[in-house]
Amino acid sequence: MYKTNAETDGFIIEVSVNSYNEIFNGWDPSPVKRRDLDPEVMQFIESCATDIPLRYPLELHFYLPAENRDEEKERLSEEGIRNNFSYSIALIRRSLADIRKKTMVYAVAAFAFLTVRYMSRPIVPANLLTTILTEGLSIGGWVFLWEAFSLFFFAGQETSHQLKRFLRLLHAKILFKYR
Repeated sequence: MYKTNAETDGFIIEVSVNSYNEIFNGWDPSPVKRRDLDPEVMQFIESCATDIPLRYPLELHFYLPAENRDEEKERLSEEGIRNNFSYSIALIRRSLADIRKKTMVYAVAAFAFLTVRYMSRPIVPANLLTTILTEGLSIGGWVFLWEAFSLFFFAGQETSHQLKRFLRLLHAKILFKYR
């Protein structure tokens, strides 16, 4: 499905565009080296990168018409692509840090709720109100514990995997080829 580079064993993601500007978002007025990638180009690259196992390096080959060859635009485009991946990595790392913070808060809350619930059992007299409160503490503790596990094992793992994919894209060889 994807071509490989025999020298590096890297998989090649091929993107065909008519100009350097098609790589980047046309609505973004920033200079090329700070401009976002075109959403369709980004989705295509991410989709391809997801298909290819993480253990293999990637190469991004952009195909353009021969008459558009411009080494300065190549340099700026490569810098813009790498800056875009770097920015995405920074956002993913921030998200991962938020997930870790929330996981810790939820785990501490779960421990606190469950501890209060089990420590109060012999002290609090049994009546309707105290039974509702202690059961509420128990349920709340287990809900917080589930949230901590859910964030750590599901959201955290997916975000870590996304970080690995973008780090691989950041280090991908970027080539411009002409037809």
